Amino acid sequence: MSEEFSAASVATDTDSILAFAELTDIVFYECSGRRNRDAGEVPLSIQIALGRDELGLEVRCRATIAGAGGEYIADASAVFTFREPVEATAEAVTDFAARVGVMAVYPYLRESITQSSAKLGLERPVLRLLRPGEVSLTINNPDGDSASEPTPHSQY
Repeated sequence: MSEEFSAASVATDTDSILAFAELTDIVFYECSGRRNRDAGEVPLSIQIALGRDELGLEVRCRATIAGAGGEYIADASAVFTFREPVEATAEAVTDFAARVGVMAVYPYLRESITQSSAKLGLERPVLRLLRPGEVSLTINNPDGDSASEPTPHSQY
């Protein structure tokens, strides 16, 4: 009886990940808005986390903003599924998350915050456009060991 083993494809840049990836879901973890007349203006801040395995990738973004009497949180992720197992370099995954993942989630964050403010009857914050190259991620490795799984994050 012969066994066939198929090695995972290797992705070394964003384009090679895109060749295997499909956006399959947007998952919300939190959507909230609350009145707070004492809330000062707090600019948009987005924290980014990443989960991955050889069959997919999840780019999670948590946006917070305050002002005009309200405080808002929108936390959602873009789930990408690979059509076959893919081994990707940490650099390729980080670049994909910044260039593709965040851009896929951002319109959902914007809509969530806008809807929360509308339901509260408050002035709607307008979240600016994100342009290519504006998102940069760094690898946060709690152990300081560059060989372990990266967990990119960013705040801007």
